[in-house]
Amino acid sequence: MSNRDEFSRSTKNAVALRANHHCSFRDCPQPTSGPSDESPEAVNMIGKAAHIHAAAPGPGARRYLASMTREERTHISNAIWLCATHADLIDRDEATYTAEVLREMKAEHEGKCAERQRNVLSVGQPNADLIAIGPDIVFVGKFLGVEGEVWSFHLQSFIDGDVHNLITFADRYEQTAVKDRFVLVNELGDGRALRAKPSVTRETTGCYTVRCLVFPSAERIPAADIPKMWALSDSHDLMTSNGKWAMVSGVDALPQQVKTCLSHQMGESPFHRDFGTRFAEYYNLLAGSPWLDRYLNLEIIRLAAIPYFNPTDNQQYTPLLCVERVFGIQILANTPTNNWRVRKTFWI
Repeated sequence: MSNRDEFSRSTKNAVALRANHHCSFRDCPQPTSGPSDESPEAVNMIGKAAHIHAAAPGPGARRYLASMTREERTHISNAIWLCATHADLIDRDEATYTAEVLREMKAEHEGKCAERQRNVLSVGQPNADLIAIGPDIVFVGKFLGVEGEVWSFHLQSFIDGDVHNLITFADRYEQTAVKDRFVLVNELGDGRALRAKPSVTRETTGCYTVRCLVFPSAERIPAADIPKMWALSDSHDLMTSNGKWAMVSGVDALPQQVKTCLSHQMGESPFHRDFGTRFAEYYNLLAGSPWLDRYLNLEIIRLAAIPYFNPTDNQQYTPLLCVERVFGIQILANTPTNNWRVRKTFWI
């Protein structure tokens, strides 16, 4: 059994995403992934999540720091995305490529990636956005249109997963949990539950066209019809009025409903393991990245558009109840306030 403290798959995906799938070595323009001609699902990958401080002690373990814990050694802060050439180079010359130098390179490269993305958005150039199929496949793409009950997409590049994962998802569709059969589209601010497995066609350009047969839009309730619930204070404690527990309903309950839904982390409740958000997971991996807003946006779309089945009362509903479309989110604070990280959501 290996004693190396390796990065998780999600950490590798996140550090590649933050680097825009380009090598982070100073002045290296090398893209680290692209299509292969060997098969429709084949990908050429020459990128690597390299350790800044080595994963294990021993001969050739560059920049190993014995005082680090396993959690620190496998954290994204100890990873830098490099092409194969420079991943090897930094492990041949520890004197030149110190931990401080590698962190500077990483910060510079991620800063340039963020600046390029902001520039594109500021001049209004067409910009593809994130699309998710199921919980583990995310790609950059464009919505092509609707034909009957089929949504079509142009897939440009994978962010999480690859073509093999997408084909596997389609092959195992019938064995996939109903809660994980969905498509989410940032460009639309909307999503749908899948009616059947998606189809994938490779284009002559090497990109892919994805088609999804979807169910109609999930039913929502008017904000005025939000049922009664216990009123909560800003600190999430029960409120009282005239010596009695206070209740809210309808539009008055909407801010509390949104806050409660978005603050509940998936797996937090022993009775509702499938309910909640993945905000904490995304924040830990993508904090400071221009991709964080886009991942959080996808997650809010899922809560607004994809029905959740409550096993307690055998009811099905969208967790955000009355939100029909998500226009975008904005992170208003970079640090938590009273254990809350403030976000603003726009919807109709």
